[in-house]
Amino acid sequence: MGYAFQFKSNKEVYRPGTNINAIIGIYNFDKFLRHIIIQQLEDFEISFRTKLAYYLSHQYGSECYLKKDIFLDQRLYFDFINTIEKNIKQSVNEQFVKHHFSKYDGRFPFWVLIEILSFSVVSKLFKNLNNSDRNYFSKHYYNYDAEFVENWIHHFSVLRNTCAHYGRIYNKNLLPILKFLKEDKNKFNKTFKIFDSLFILKKVCFNNTMWIDFLKKLENLLSEYGSCINLELIGFPDKYLSILKK
Repeated sequence: MGYAFQFKSNKEVYRPGTNINAIIGIYNFDKFLRHIIIQQLEDFEISFRTKLAYYLSHQYGSECYLKKDIFLDQRLYFDFINTIEKNIKQSVNEQFVKHHFSKYDGRFPFWVLIEILSFSVVSKLFKNLNNSDRNYFSKHYYNYDAEFVENWIHHFSVLRNTCAHYGRIYNKNLLPILKFLKEDKNKFNKTFKIFDSLFILKKVCFNNTMWIDFLKKLENLLSEYGSCINLELIGFPDKYLSILKK
């Protein structure tokens, strides 16, 4: 059980004084932490999907995803097309899918199609987009270079999947490893744990009210379970709150 690792002196022996209630407390902390994080991730995901659908449709038309020449790796492109076909079949009972089959002969504009693609698939699509469009999109919508935005999207898609499927984030190195801007590298010690993720999430969260509310919930959660958890095991520095404030 991953939540008990910190109480073991080796793989088989628990340290004296280990309390099952403390382990349960860590489990509950992790559960509630996932709940408040996924709310932020979902807001970011919806925003990213909307921006990408608008940009590509504006540049290349409603069926932009069929233009294979705007993608880097043709093998990955055809894998993407196969995924689209599978997702459409799986969503055949959705009303909007039925509508596009009956009215438009099964042709889907990208802003509709993106609704049935997972965040992971959208992340892979963005990564395979040609350099010119990736660079312009990243700078225009996020004001960061594409190498960072691409990495952050990939990381958040994995983190969202972990949270959505009740995966542990307490005392866990989260992959893929995040890339940090040069000016951010000395602001705190990077640990590959959830604090790194939250620091980057702050940079791409444009809803200040929602972020302030998230920080309040986070602070309350850390206070409630302070006797159970070890901040170092989630990568939180002493001045975590000032670092996460916008």
